[in-house]
Amino acid sequence: MRNGAIKWFACVVLSGVLIIACGGTKLNTTKVDEARLGKPVSDILVIAITYEKELRHSFEDKFVAQFKTAGIEAVSSADVIPISEKQQLEKDAILKAVNKFENDAVIIIHMVGVEEKEIITRSPSSGRGYYGHYLWAYGNTHQPGYSSTRITVRLATNLYDVKTEKLIWSGKSETLRPDSVNQIIDDVIKVVIQDLQKNKLLPPKK
Repeated sequence: MRNGAIKWFACVVLSGVLIIACGGTKLNTTKVDEARLGKPVSDILVIAITYEKELRHSFEDKFVAQFKTAGIEAVSSADVIPISEKQQLEKDAILKAVNKFENDAVIIIHMVGVEEKEIITRSPSSGRGYYGHYLWAYGNTHQPGYSSTRITVRLATNLYDVKTEKLIWSGKSETLRPDSVNQIIDDVIKVVIQDLQKNKLLPPKK
């Protein structure tokens, strides 16, 4: 049931992502515009790219809430930008929103990929000598081992300056064996915000 929910997340989500551990999530790679270090953004438009309306709302709303907890203004694109049935945002609509809400940055998060790997565990060798090893190997070859499925979800997150459209920060995240869609969302948001704070791209904590 759990794997089914994660696979569903993979099918209906997004396309962007992370060296900070947070539960089952870590940032594998990050890139920062050194010219922007120590120059925090103040107001962010959050855009999650998904194929499912409710999931997009959930992702963006949680991001907005965590940004506000970190002391920065943010707004969900799902709340302020009308979209087509295909949920593709037009650039003019984004510009209209950032002008209205005075956003100075846009953050975009999307799925990079999902890896599903079957792991088979077999009994350790207990025999001695060549025939003991032969019996162990024969048994492992002719009898099924214990199998489990390991799922890894990879997301990408990019932060852009509104005026210049330049990339300020990007990260690639990896969530191993997620328990739920909510865990993926919560953990990715946490590691992203932590890295933005580390690079002083968000206002200092009060």
